Amino acid sequence: MHEDAPPLRVWVFPVLAIAIILISFFSFTYSAYGPYANVIKRSNENLEASLAALTRDTTAISIVILGSSMTEDAIENPQAVEKGIFEKTNKKVNVLRVALYHMNMDIAKRIDFFKIIRKFPPQYLFIENFGMNLNAGNLDELMPIPVDASLLHLRNEVRQKIGASSHDNYYTKWYTFDTKPLPDFYSNAFDSTTFKFMKEKKMVVRKPTQNEIANDAYEALRNKTRIIFLDFPQSDKLERNFLDNNAAAEFQKVVDYYQKQYDIQYWPYTGSMSDSCFIDGVHLNYKGSKKYQEWFVSEFAAKR
Repeated sequence: MHEDAPPLRVWVFPVLAIAIILISFFSFTYSAYGPYANVIKRSNENLEASLAALTRDTTAISIVILGSSMTEDAIENPQAVEKGIFEKTNKKVNVLRVALYHMNMDIAKRIDFFKIIRKFPPQYLFIENFGMNLNAGNLDELMPIPVDASLLHLRNEVRQKIGASSHDNYYTKWYTFDTKPLPDFYSNAFDSTTFKFMKEKKMVVRKPTQNEIANDAYEALRNKTRIIFLDFPQSDKLERNFLDNNAAAEFQKVVDYYQKQYDIQYWPYTGSMSDSCFIDGVHLNYKGSKKYQEWFVSEFAAKR
């Protein structure tokens, strides 16, 4: 009855081979020499050097802007912001934009942002509200970052060997801090597929008790750094910050708490933009970015 069943060794060898491959991959992924460890090392070194250089120039107002790809698109040209503020205030300004894809509190911890900025406090720290005070509420958990970094590294190694072009290494943004947005930023095309997805998106408000590392930094920066949460424009056809009425009320409590506890201001965008200023209803394109930067410069000049 079982005469045609393959010998046990036929199954053992493939299973053993798969196990060896997986063990080797995860050992590489989480080792001190893996792609993720290298990214973190370079990020820490470059962030510390960038902040040290920024705050060393005492003749200029030092501004740090922390956020995600939304920040990268909204503040596409930090030098234009510097120039705009100088023209309105006659004050020299240095801006460091730290914009990482999918920036959230977890990534900020990974790059030791709050630890390093306590060592080199700027005069102003702007933090993207969307990435730092809200969590995705209806999305599956993303692939673990170390695994994603390794897979991207291995894919590009293979592609180089076969003569194919490499995929965009978005982890370079973790240690360069001054990169340009993707090509769709400079296009007039509107991503209607992503826009439809955005209509179903839901966010959850982070409680202040979930932000212990950030809170410690906010306390340490009191009387040294003015901290402001930034909210960027989005299509008026989308739920604001993807929060329903109850969540929006919870968010207002968080804003009030941070203002009272740490004197953190909240700057929501007060203008309006047509969908022609967006890539997908949330990320600004080159036209929306120009408008936002002009608003930011005027807001800063009026409130500094």
